[in-house]
Amino acid sequence: MKGYFQNYRRGPNMALFLVLGGILAAAGVLGIFFVQPLAWGVVAVAAGVLLAALPQFAVFACCGFKGDAFFYRRLGVPRRIPARDIGAAVLCIFDEYRQWKGFQPATFAGKNGPVTLPALVLLRRGDEGIEDELDLCDTRTAARAVFGKDYIVSAPLDFDLLRELKNSAFAGKFYISEYIYELYKPGFEEVLGESERVVVYDRIPKAVKRRLKK
Repeated sequence: MKGYFQNYRRGPNMALFLVLGGILAAAGVLGIFFVQPLAWGVVAVAAGVLLAALPQFAVFACCGFKGDAFFYRRLGVPRRIPARDIGAAVLCIFDEYRQWKGFQPATFAGKNGPVTLPALVLLRRGDEGIEDELDLCDTRTAARAVFGKDYIVSAPLDFDLLRELKNSAFAGKFYISEYIYELYKPGFEEVLGESERVVVYDRIPKAVKRRLKK
């Protein structure tokens, strides 16, 4: 199985938890010598080690296909879902939590400056009603909030993963935000081609579009 990382800024996030865990563990070591009762220092050391180690399972989580099943991690816990049970794929902006700044779009260096990183968001829900709420889903965080109970997993978009999804038993649609589609149009055309399963959506609510057509 080829694995695809579910997170983008893995190095900085790894360092953050290592530093926080190290500080807590160091405080615990000092507590063992200078604080009574001794148990408080031991607890702080153990908590520091756990804080440094456990989040790494989520930071470096991977997803991918193995046979007809899609494997992924939620909160570091391995999970799987048959490809046929994935209802829809939403492709939008990959945003992530940045310390002191909140959720921000992730970017990488392009020839002409920073380029927005796309996200692949998989949902269990695949009925037509999904299109009524897509205008709110310009980022993966927004998509997760809108389709909360139907959310499966999200990851930075890798076109190899997109190709595997298309060639799997997944029978749902690919909903692509207009902004991301225009940025990566050649890649989408190469992998997905012209298909009724590809729907490009924008920020205008579908209900408004219906009224405008009348």
